[in-house]
Amino acid sequence: MKSRVPRYHQIAQALRDRIRLGHIAPGERLDNQRRLAQAFDVTLMTLRQALEVLEREGLIMRRHGLGTFVSLRSVDYDILHFRAFAGDLSAIGEDVETRFLRSHFGPADSLTARELMREPGARVFALERLRLVDGRPTSFQVSYLPAALGEEVAKADLAVTPLRQVLSFKLGIEITGARETVSAETLPARAARELGCTRGAPCFRSDRVSADAESRPIVYDRVFIPGDRFRITRQLHYDRSVTA
Repeated sequence: MKSRVPRYHQIAQALRDRIRLGHIAPGERLDNQRRLAQAFDVTLMTLRQALEVLEREGLIMRRHGLGTFVSLRSVDYDILHFRAFAGDLSAIGEDVETRFLRSHFGPADSLTARELMREPGARVFALERLRLVDGRPTSFQVSYLPAALGEEVAKADLAVTPLRQVLSFKLGIEITGARETVSAETLPARAARELGCTRGAPCFRSDRVSADAESRPIVYDRVFIPGDRFRITRQLHYDRSVTA
């Protein structure tokens, strides 16, 4: 009996199996569409329908002028337990590297000033870092501090000492709480360049304000994470006594 499953679904499943079994490695380019169509003995239109299915699932990505590639693995993270990005990923077995980019003083934009409870244009200290997971740039982070704190933080070797350690061990400031907002945006030019992405590519943006025991804002972090390198998950527990 002839299969009722559309041919393009059969092709998508065959390619899906090859990817999941590791026969085609993450980041590897697939054969060009004409060769794939010939291999499956279908038209280009049918082959493209199969590729569209896999692209919607996030298993492949198409790069204009370069071809179709197997997607690289995304970092899977539970946002309800989002504490220290680098430390938490290391704890679950990820190979995380933090690369110091630069630090500088400058005027605060309106959002930074508001989050740090300063006047617009007030002088702030900015620390830029790149997080890499398994050697792949995963997030671009800018941490802003009031200038007075920045003057002390800048004395530390920020290339090797985490900011939180500088605040705690050298300045006696303990971060006891934070407020974070995650939104879907597009990558600005600087972040895209450091992450090796195209400007305007989809991304997650995290805005976090960390405070001390007296609820004073100490650090405002602005983080950009390419959409194809990060997934947000939640662990949900339902009360059986409550019906939807």
